[in-house]
Amino acid sequence: MHADDEPMPQPPASVRGKGGAGAERNALWTDEDLVRLHGHLLEKSLRDLFDARVSAATRRDILAWLRAPQEWPGAFSYRRCCALFGLDSDDIRERVLARHRHCFPD
Repeated sequence: MHADDEPMPQPPASVRGKGGAGAERNALWTDEDLVRLHGHLLEKSLRDLFDARVSAATRRDILAWLRAPQEWPGAFSYRRCCALFGLDSDDIRERVLARHRHCFPD
């Protein structure tokens, strides 16, 4: 995680630490945890986009995530997920969208 990245949002104090006897109280996310989560989001989203069992609504959500403007500052934006792994988000997006058009023609 870079020093200039925005801080990870935390749930309100009234919610932290709840969840039953087995729940970890005030669990802290390590940088490694966050990197893994970004990687999982990217991989699962791209896999689900081509899974015929996934609903059309979910595929639309994934496509909107891929196409979000560069200025969209989300902590888990498509561009941020790619950047974290040194991937060219524009190149990957164009290849993914071309494959999607081929697999799911309108």
